Amino acid sequence: MPTEIFAKKLLLIPAALVVVGAALAGCGSDEGFKGVAEAAGLATTPQESKAFVRETRPADLEYVPIGSKVTRTAPRKPVEDYKKIEAALEAKQKANEAAGNTAKALGATPAPQPAKIPQN
Repeated sequence: MPTEIFAKKLLLIPAALVVVGAALAGCGSDEGFKGVAEAAGLATTPQESKAFVRETRPADLEYVPIGSKVTRTAPRKPVEDYKKIEAALEAKQKANEAAGNTAKALGATPAPQPAKIPQN
């Protein structure tokens, strides 16, 4: 007898998942359970955009589709510009290393002796 109850419980779980799945799937489309879900307050309809949003956004947004290969001509910097940038970065690196070495040297100085209190 206990095995029959266990078998019935096992069948109830998939049945409940099917019912819940059908109800939730109905909320996503324009037909089926959506009208019932809206009446119950479980589903909503999208709002119309606010006036400032409609005014500032163009009606036809030109997005590049995912996976498309967009080719465009980008102006290329001359090699001399890259050499100047590289030289500036190397100079900044040397300045940072010198500042770090100075800070390390200053941090290595011994601590001052504590003040001596005169005794009367």
